[in-house]
Amino acid sequence: MAERKRSTASKAGIWIVVGLLMFAMVGFGAAGLSGTARSLGTVGDKQVSVQGYYNTLNAQVSAAEQQLGRALSQQEIQAFGLDQQALATLISQRSLDQAATDLGLSVGDDEVRKQVLAIPAFSGLTGTFDRAAYREVLQRNNLSESEFETSLREGATRDILAQAVVGDIAAPTSYAQALVGFIGETRDFAWVELTENDLSTGTPEPSEDDLRAFHAENEALFTAPQSKDLTYIWVTPDMLLDDVSVDDAAIQALYDERTDEFNVPETRIIDRLVFPDTASAQAAIDAIEAGTISFEDAVTDRGLTLSDVDFGDVTEASAGELAPVLFAPSSPGVVGPLDTDLGPALFRIGAILDAQTTSLDDVRQDLRDELARDDAERQIAAEAEAVNDLLAAGASLKDIAGETAMILGQMTWHPGVDDAINGYSEFQTAASDVTATDFPELLELSDGGYFAVEFGADVPAALRPFETVRDDVEAAWRRQAVQQELLLEAEAMIAGLEDRPLSSLGMITVQESDIERTAFIEGVTPSLVSTAFEMDVGETRTVDNGTGVILIRLNAIHEADMTAPESANLTDLITENLNRQIGDSIFAAFAEGVRGDLDVNINQQTLNAVTSQLRGGIR
Repeated sequence: MAERKRSTASKAGIWIVVGLLMFAMVGFGAAGLSGTARSLGTVGDKQVSVQGYYNTLNAQVSAAEQQLGRALSQQEIQAFGLDQQALATLISQRSLDQAATDLGLSVGDDEVRKQVLAIPAFSGLTGTFDRAAYREVLQRNNLSESEFETSLREGATRDILAQAVVGDIAAPTSYAQALVGFIGETRDFAWVELTENDLSTGTPEPSEDDLRAFHAENEALFTAPQSKDLTYIWVTPDMLLDDVSVDDAAIQALYDERTDEFNVPETRIIDRLVFPDTASAQAAIDAIEAGTISFEDAVTDRGLTLSDVDFGDVTEASAGELAPVLFAPSSPGVVGPLDTDLGPALFRIGAILDAQTTSLDDVRQDLRDELARDDAERQIAAEAEAVNDLLAAGASLKDIAGETAMILGQMTWHPGVDDAINGYSEFQTAASDVTATDFPELLELSDGGYFAVEFGADVPAALRPFETVRDDVEAAWRRQAVQQELLLEAEAMIAGLEDRPLSSLGMITVQESDIERTAFIEGVTPSLVSTAFEMDVGETRTVDNGTGVILIRLNAIHEADMTAPESANLTDLITENLNRQIGDSIFAAFAEGVRGDLDVNINQQTLNAVTSQLRGGIR
C-alpha cells in the first residue's frame, strides 16, 4: 500500500473525480533517449518513467507547434511551461493508477488482448494481427510489449473508474433547451446605408486651424511609439540561392530518390463492413444491388457508423490478396462478400484516385531550389563559427558584414515596424530584449539563417510634428467629420419616419429575413446583426459602419422551433458538452486531492537531464 501524507484525507472525494483523468498511451513517434535512467521517481508506489515523461512532453510540444505553425526551441518549450505541464500530467495519471491499485481494480488479459488486436497499426487490410509489425511499432517508439500492454491495462482500469464516477452525471435538459431557444431565434429587419455622398450639406472642409486643433487634441493618433535604434547583420538561405551552383546529376538523383512522391500509384478509398456470417453478408449485398438499401443503411443496420468502417486509402500493392477484386471495377461500388480474418465482409470502393506521374521537367526548378537551399544552409552554418569568432574578438557588425555573406542593416525598431527581418519572431524577441549592456551574439532564425543585433539608443515616444503628418491629420479629421454629420442626418431621418417603413426614405432598402445571431452580412459591420437582436419590433436605430452610417428597423422576432430535428440535435450536443464540462470541473477540483494524498518524489537531476535533450530529441 502506498504511503499516505495525510491519513485523515477523505477517500470519498478521491473516487468522485479519479476516473475523469483518462490519459491514453501517449507519444507514438518520439525519438529515443540516451542514458540508462528509466525512472524519474515515484507517485505512491508507482514509478514515473523517463520514456513516459518524454512521450507526454513530445505530444504537448507537437500540439503547440501545430497551433503556432512553427517549431519551438528548447528555451520556448520551457518558457511556455510545457515541460512542467507534461510532468503534472504524468504525475496525475500515476496518481490515478495508484488509486486503482489501492481499490484492487484491474482488467484481465482478455481485455488487453482485445485492445491490442483492435489497433489498426498492428493489422493489415484483411484484419490479420501481425506480431512482427506489433513488435516493430513498439520498438520504434522505445516500448517493450510488457510496457505497452501494461499501459493499456492501466488505461482500461482508469476507464472503469471514470464510468463509475461520472456515468450518472447529467445536466438539466431545461438549461440546454434555454440555450437552444436563445441561439435559434431569428430576426427580420430592413436597413439602408448612408455614405458621404448622401450628405445634404456636402463634404465638410477643414480650415488650417481645424487641422492643427485636431492634431493637438488627438496626439495618440500621431505619436511615434517608443523605439530603439538598432544595428544588425543577417543572412538567410534565400539570400544565397541565386549564387549556389546545382549539378544536373544531383537534381536527377533527388528525383530518383523521391520517385514514390512523383509517381503515385492508383489509390482507392475503401470501406470494410464485416458480418457475422456469409448468409447475412450475401443478403446485404443482394439488397444493395437491388436498390432496396444503401451501403450506409447496411452499416447502420450493423449498429456502426461510417467512421467505424472507414479503412482509408489503399493501393494495389497494399491490398494484398484482395487486390484482384478491389481493383477490378472501373468505377466506385460495393463488392463482396469476401473472406477476411474478421469474418465475411463487403467492401465499398468510395472513390478511385488515378495514378499520378510527375516528370522531372515539371519539378526541376523546385528540386534545384531545394538542393540550393540545403547547400546555402550548410554554407551559412559553416560560416557561423567564423562569425562567432569575429564577434568574440570584438569586431564591429559593419566589419563582419564586409568579411562575410551577412548583410548590414539599421532600423528604428518597435514591435510593429514594417521590415523584412522583423517578420521573424526570433528577431522580435532579441530586439525587444537587447540593451546597451549587451554584446552582439549570433542567433539562429527559423529558416536556417542567422543574425546578430546591437543596441544603439532608446528613442522615446514623441508626437510627430504637424507639418510631417498633415495629410494624415486631414484624412483623419475628414473621416470623423463625415461620420458626425452622417449620424446627425440619420437621427433626423429616424425622427421623421414615425411608423413609416425605411423604404419611404426613397433610398435603396435591403430586407433581411430569418437572420440568425451568428449570421454574417457581407459588406457591413458585424454589429448590424448584434444590434438587431437588441431591438424591439418596430424600433429603428443607427449603426456606425466605419465609412458610413446604417439605419436599421426591426420588423419581426421569430422564436426557435424547438420541435425541429436541428433543435433536438443541438439540445443533445449542448447537454453532452455540459455533462463533460461538469465532469471536468469535478475532476479539476479533485485531481489535486488525488495527487496531494500521495507521496510524490521526483529526481530533479534526472528530470533536468531528460529535459536538456528536448531540442535534439523531440522532432
